[in-house]
Amino acid sequence: MKLSGGIALAIGLTASGTAVAGGLFLPGSGAVSTSRAGASVASVDDGESIGINPAGIAKSTGTHITLGISAINYDMTFQRNGTYDDLVDDSQTYEGMRYGVVTQDAEPPLGIGHYQPVPLLAIVTDFGAKVPGLHGAAGLYAPNAYPFRRMNNVDGKPYFIPEGDGYTFPAFGAPPPASRYDIIEQEAAVILPSVALAYRVLPDLDIGGRFSVGFADVKSTLALWGKPGNLEEWINKDSILTLKAHDSLVMGWSLGAAYRIGPNIELGASFTGPVNVTARGDAHAVNGPNTDLEGTPIVIIPSLDAKCAAGGTMDAQKGCVQLALPMTAQIGARYKFVDANGNTKGDIELDANWEHWGKKCDFTADRDCHSPGDYRVVVDAHASPENALDQGFDLKPSVVAHGLRDTFGVRLGGSYNIPAGTNEVIVRGGVAYDTAAAKEGWERADFDGAARTMVAGGASFKTSRVRFDAGFGAVLEGTRSTSRNCNPTTPTEGCEGERQGPDPVNPLVNPDQQLESPVNQGTFKSHYLLIMLGASTWF
Repeated sequence: MKLSGGIALAIGLTASGTAVAGGLFLPGSGAVSTSRAGASVASVDDGESIGINPAGIAKSTGTHITLGISAINYDMTFQRNGTYDDLVDDSQTYEGMRYGVVTQDAEPPLGIGHYQPVPLLAIVTDFGAKVPGLHGAAGLYAPNAYPFRRMNNVDGKPYFIPEGDGYTFPAFGAPPPASRYDIIEQEAAVILPSVALAYRVLPDLDIGGRFSVGFADVKSTLALWGKPGNLEEWINKDSILTLKAHDSLVMGWSLGAAYRIGPNIELGASFTGPVNVTARGDAHAVNGPNTDLEGTPIVIIPSLDAKCAAGGTMDAQKGCVQLALPMTAQIGARYKFVDANGNTKGDIELDANWEHWGKKCDFTADRDCHSPGDYRVVVDAHASPENALDQGFDLKPSVVAHGLRDTFGVRLGGSYNIPAGTNEVIVRGGVAYDTAAAKEGWERADFDGAARTMVAGGASFKTSRVRFDAGFGAVLEGTRSTSRNCNPTTPTEGCEGERQGPDPVNPLVNPDQQLESPVNQGTFKSHYLLIMLGASTWF
């Protein structure tokens, strides 16, 4: 493997951190709360409490089993501003052509077509009322998100060729996708088996907590600069990196409270701590035919000072990436409509939420810091001349920034109960809005940082012992365009003003010395579609 392969490896491990985040959380957890556009922090009272407000389980009686699925499809296109550069060392028919439209067309391995089911399974119990006021829950849930990408196309036609677990270069001169420095393909999962306890402190006050211990899996493939200074973005100087990484111990927690004011008003609040991930794994790089360092072959060997894991080889380096899901907070107020007997006829709820995507890390002072937007990567690799393996240098730790900021959101939702003989039909719906996580100029294809509006609705059929749920939602993000078009082609050129957007990462130089070459300027169009299904029983 030449030096360029090691560069690709380090950058690939860095960028792969986005796979676990994959975009902002969508409102809700399970079929019912998602059908209310997430407006449930005060009203939740069953297994969905695990992911929303653990104090809600104190409202249940007996044993309650909840199964829910939110099937999510993310539709996104990106067209980069500008045209393909003229190549100094080659001539291609696409030079000077407008960058083509790239479409997100992932098909998750456990999905149905483009839809990825996000599960919720929980059991809630009052322990037979043996300890008055004490309730417990156990279950499995995952954040409502879509961490899958496949952007291996230009104008709908595939470009890179699948080979084994990764991709290799094509044998034709078609224009490469302009999004390749963000992602070609990625898959990810964060699964959090959880337990929760809630206690009725006062007749109108419940408190609760959840603790989760799970795992994270990441697989990511992307194209990178195969040698420093590939400002003309010649595909022959790119490398393709495929990474598989795993964190077997991912922990999370949340605290919640619920308070009732008379028969009509309920208040709810929850706080969720960050989920830190340190994934370790193997990576394999494939070099373009013109990747070298001034014509000198350089090999990558495992570093003698292994910081992540020992046992790397020239074909599969060891590396680790630090990333995080953010801490969040929600507050909400619910008004219940009740009949003369005190039975709920319907409700309306208004919630507000905050997500701390903007946390920053000073990795020079704290190498173990985790940030949702800044991913730190260490590659246990050493670059040496081909004929002098005892010389050379270790690849430096790399950090890729996504330019994120905290987000704020509002959710408004409710339900109405319709008698159906001895049974009941419940209709529900909601709307939500979240501010953008990506700062101006920092939106990119591998992380959904757009502002969004969600519209959702659903219904349930409830008998004395079982409830069936169904719903549908759409998350609208519209079209976002940047007029900026900075595309340097020589090392002496840059962009006017301060950096506004992500540049390729190079582990051979310090970040403040990296050549500026933003690759995300252009037009994004995106939306989500959601299908919710669920069932509950109690005894």
